[in-house]
Amino acid sequence: MAKPDQEEMFDVLEMQHKNQLKVDRAFKIVIPITAFLLCVICANFNIWSTIFTFVILWVAFYAVSVKRLSLGLWVAILCVYCLIDNILSYGTFKNPSFLRQFGTMFIFIGIFGVGRPYVDRWFLKK
Repeated sequence: MAKPDQEEMFDVLEMQHKNQLKVDRAFKIVIPITAFLLCVICANFNIWSTIFTFVILWVAFYAVSVKRLSLGLWVAILCVYCLIDNILSYGTFKNPSFLRQFGTMFIFIGIFGVGRPYVDRWFLKK
């Protein structure tokens, strides 16, 4: 038989789980929209760069905010992607293009990854 304190804890955990599912649903709507808007800004001047930037942003945002995978790993993956995209788009490494693309993607992946616990707490207080 569960003690009253345990019942209260189980109720709080149940409420927290329901709130996290709500946040996940909200992120599943916001992530593709944000990824699309950012791919227009971040992509280099060809269609393949735009398409792959959209895909990598969508996957990275989903991984760090919904699945809560390592932010450092995804920053490294984004860095490698931006380096490859820069070389394939321009034929050589162009530092200003790389900094623009990686810098913008880095900032927004950080916002999604670091901001997720704060959003959870905000929904829990409501």
